[in-house]
Amino acid sequence: MFTRFHFFQASVFIVLTLLGLGLFQTQVVRGSYYYELSKRNRIRLIPLEAPRGRVFDQKERLLAANRSSYNVIAIPEDITPEAYPRLAKLLEIPEREVRRRMSAGREYPFAPAVIMEDIPQELAFQIEERRPELPGVSVRVEGVRYYPYGETASHVIGYIGTINRRESEDMDHDRFGANSKIGRAGIERAFDDSLRGWRGGQQIEVDARGQMVRVLSDRKPEAGSDIMLTLDLEFQKKIMDLIKGLHASIAVLDLETDGLLAMASAPAYDPNIFVSPSASEQRLQVLKDENSPMLDRGINAAYPPGSIFKLVTALAGLDLGKITPETRFRCTGSFQLTPKSKPARCWLHEGHGNLNLYEAIERSCNVYFFNVAKRLTPDEIAHYAHELGLGEPLKLEISRMAPGLIPDSAWKKARFNQPWYQGETLNMAIGQGYMLVTPFEILRLTSIIAKNGKVVEPHLIVQDRTFMPETPRVAIREENLDVIKRAMLQVVESDYGTGQLARVDFDKLAGKTGTAQAPPLQAHSWMTGFFPYKDPKIAFVVFVEHGGSGGITSARLVKQMLEMWKDLHAPPVT
Repeated sequence: MFTRFHFFQASVFIVLTLLGLGLFQTQVVRGSYYYELSKRNRIRLIPLEAPRGRVFDQKERLLAANRSSYNVIAIPEDITPEAYPRLAKLLEIPEREVRRRMSAGREYPFAPAVIMEDIPQELAFQIEERRPELPGVSVRVEGVRYYPYGETASHVIGYIGTINRRESEDMDHDRFGANSKIGRAGIERAFDDSLRGWRGGQQIEVDARGQMVRVLSDRKPEAGSDIMLTLDLEFQKKIMDLIKGLHASIAVLDLETDGLLAMASAPAYDPNIFVSPSASEQRLQVLKDENSPMLDRGINAAYPPGSIFKLVTALAGLDLGKITPETRFRCTGSFQLTPKSKPARCWLHEGHGNLNLYEAIERSCNVYFFNVAKRLTPDEIAHYAHELGLGEPLKLEISRMAPGLIPDSAWKKARFNQPWYQGETLNMAIGQGYMLVTPFEILRLTSIIAKNGKVVEPHLIVQDRTFMPETPRVAIREENLDVIKRAMLQVVESDYGTGQLARVDFDKLAGKTGTAQAPPLQAHSWMTGFFPYKDPKIAFVVFVEHGGSGGITSARLVKQMLEMWKDLHAPPVT
């Protein structure tokens, strides 16, 4: 008879059989699977970011460096529920924000999630002291980018930012992690590959509480390569102070090396705000600022060149034999292309009188160049503009720069389906009309003139000059370039010259001013040139957006810039 005791025995037997089958399934059938799970729980991979390469000026002064950052990290698999409110209180952020950051995308299971970067040292010590109450949470010391001079060379150096999810999917995971930083602008972006180095990592064993037991393997990160720029930090700082409060650009080129000694644009921005997570409001203000501090006005903005372009018109006339240096035209203050056409005005209402080419450039006479334009076609003028680098692709390490616009008859036909009119050639001859150039293009044009026609390719990275290739020349006769150089000397050194406010008492300066009309606002102010006249060491361009007269605003800045350069770079008098 089946008793209650027999029923109990049978039940126990069935339970034990099921338990045995379960253990057999776990330990034998799926043993390797659970072993791997256990191993992954016991073995952790800790990525170690490589120190980013540093950026120096030509005298080995740091422009971009690394400093220590205390980062709060957590391994979500090790976090207990009570740790969330405790950590939120310490970090002074909502608990839901801690949970959101904890659940952000990670590279692999048990990978640490970054909860907060760059916390104060005192807070880091507090978190470390309370780690028993915060399982899975720790503080890791890592390097963070630091720009010690803030705005000083921000457009050149650029900034870095955290990669996004799309970028991380396409990148080499041996070098990039979910929280890796990448160059976003300037040198940081152009040389990101060499600056970033190779990240390393540690494979560690942990106990049941997630605490490290031992290091199983260790691969040291490889630091990125350092980069040395041609900039002179002290000169750059002084020029940035010079244009503070303006919308302006100044660039200065070393004519011996073709390296940029200074490349300043104002207003500027502090690249440190793109590194610090706590500076989100500052970033938003900069990005929304109507003054466009992120815009490098030297290379990424184009403007009418005004009278600066008269150098090109003069060279076209000379090289094509349409004029000579002694060709004279009379300026009465206005010019009529035909008896029925509207008079074109010179900037000097009463006129300049009878002038040769030297005097016309010296005094920047519009009427003289209207007469030269009558002897030239727009395509001839455009040809010489391109020969001198205007409207041509620009090569500079930090940017893919779109060239300015040098119009000709074919361009107008394609753009407007209209023929070119001779009156437009008059405008073109004095740098107005459709024409647009960047300050950087004007710097290159002036450098070519200063170097007697040698092609100039400005650069920012210090180069090995041991095996420099022979420099090609532009297809312009050197004697005609000499005429222009002499005329540029008179612009500054003559008492009638438009650039005499730039004159310095320690050597002769050659230059050309420009006042480019930009209605309805005030005109743009230009001055370009090279110094000293007899043995040029530098070429420069100064541009002030809506700055008014080039002979006043920019010329005064040139004088101050040259005095700064002399103090820092001129050889001592023996």
